[in-house]
Amino acid sequence: MNLIPKDVGAVIVTYKRPEALKKTIFAILSQDIPESQIVIVNNDPSIQLIPEHIDISFTRLVIKNQLENIASAGGFAKGMKAIVDMGLKWAWLFNDDSRPVEGSFFSIKTALENTNYEKIGLIKIGNLNQTGKAILLNWNGVRVPSYVDPSEELIKTDLVTFDGCLISCLLIEDIGTCDPGYFMGTYEFDYCLKAAKKGYKIFTLPNGQIEDEKMGSVGGTPPWRQYYNTRNHLWMGISRRDFRILRSWLLRELKFTYAILMWEDQKILRLRYKFLAMYHAAIGRRGKVLMPKNN
Repeated sequence: MNLIPKDVGAVIVTYKRPEALKKTIFAILSQDIPESQIVIVNNDPSIQLIPEHIDISFTRLVIKNQLENIASAGGFAKGMKAIVDMGLKWAWLFNDDSRPVEGSFFSIKTALENTNYEKIGLIKIGNLNQTGKAILLNWNGVRVPSYVDPSEELIKTDLVTFDGCLISCLLIEDIGTCDPGYFMGTYEFDYCLKAAKKGYKIFTLPNGQIEDEKMGSVGGTPPWRQYYNTRNHLWMGISRRDFRILRSWLLRELKFTYAILMWEDQKILRLRYKFLAMYHAAIGRRGKVLMPKNN
């Protein structure tokens, strides 16, 4: 399978990180992706971003300014649709604080040329953990990580996250974009399960050729994010009527609730948000409910 830059559009979802965004744009350009095929979804409604705000040399970036923060699920959905509308073949997804390193695109291209698989839906550049192992994700009602030595061979997995993920536009046209109703968290796994159900293959390329600053993961999981983790996982089980997901959700929530009672700060707030999340999943309340300012 041949992969060339002119067939690929990049999506960057950004929120109030101009310097990180600039680094990511230059990193994507260094992979020979044309500037006119870079879509930036700006989730900061306080500024109507234009190319000159980022760098005076940018003139052809495609910027989608949002009237409200639609978070990662909504941002990637907007970006995926934009790439399909451009008539391209692949969408390469990034947050503003993650970016490809030198050789990333070439490594994906080479891996694709060396595989005989058809109907490939998603290919993720695998992140490395602190011990230098590549992270793979499989599914048993909840994500199950495993770890392998870095390599340049595609490994079939059940799940991938979207950061550094290449998604076939044929897949997007077939099943649509990711579901913006998740707002943040779980939407990637929901999308992978939908893709697999349609017969698309999902791969991880475990070479670690992605730089991830993880700027949104500093300081642990805040209460508002726990709300979405709880609600969205439960919603997946309820909407699919999948007992395996519901069982895994229950076991996971018991474990995390115990951790809240024993070690976490803001215990009352965290527990209140968890009960709210369960109620909202049960009644089908989706989309944006809590934001960081609600803490």
